[in-house]
Amino acid sequence: MKFKHLPIIATLLFSLGFQTSVSAQIYHEVSVMGGYISFRGDYGLRGDSETIRNNSGIGFGVNHYLNFAYTDFISRYTSQHFKVRSSLVYHSTELGHFGALADKDNQAGLQLRSMTGEANVLEIGSGIEYYLMRIRDYERNPGSFTPYAGLGLNFVYYSPVAQTSLEGGLGLPETTFPTFLADPGEEPAFTNESNITLSANFQGGLKYKISRKTDVFAEIRWHYYLSDFVDGLEPIGPQNKNNDWMFWLAFGFNYIID
Repeated sequence: MKFKHLPIIATLLFSLGFQTSVSAQIYHEVSVMGGYISFRGDYGLRGDSETIRNNSGIGFGVNHYLNFAYTDFISRYTSQHFKVRSSLVYHSTELGHFGALADKDNQAGLQLRSMTGEANVLEIGSGIEYYLMRIRDYERNPGSFTPYAGLGLNFVYYSPVAQTSLEGGLGLPETTFPTFLADPGEEPAFTNESNITLSANFQGGLKYKISRKTDVFAEIRWHYYLSDFVDGLEPIGPQNKNNDWMFWLAFGFNYIID
């Protein structure tokens, strides 16, 4: 992705910060979260259970919320059901080739089994969350639950690793599966270079009110990247239909700041 996106993201983050000065009745919340990542990229077979089970990792994040439930400068419905959420997350996944092709006792199978990688990803961004229960009612009733859902846009810095245990490294016909071996003059099908992109993210979850100031939550997130090189691979051929994406099952703790 080009750096032309940076001014847009900077403007968005600045505008969110500026909103906090509009009214002293805006409440701030912070949370931490972590959990299981299932990364879906170009390692292994699509839909293969072994691939899904093994290409998994861990993610961590911190969140900041703007709570408008006690303001009067926006509509009552909006203030009682929506929050603005900003997030900083990091996740890392070790990757490998699994499935029928990698299991074969031939050169192609050996090339795939010998190839491993990592997807190391740092994301920062903002979005909105919708709460089914009125926010004031939820906050005033410890012991209550509320479902929520949200969407957002993240700025992404990724640093992939693509390698093989075969002598000579990737890029040679003897060591590299044909799908990842570009012809002279073609764009490479693998990379170890860090880069930036954007991701669209969607989440849904459930919050439980412990006390007036504290919550715990569980949520499922889906991040879709606007690049196919987040895991370091971009296979050659019509079978490469999608960019990289990931599922995240996260658990977290939330604190309301007066």
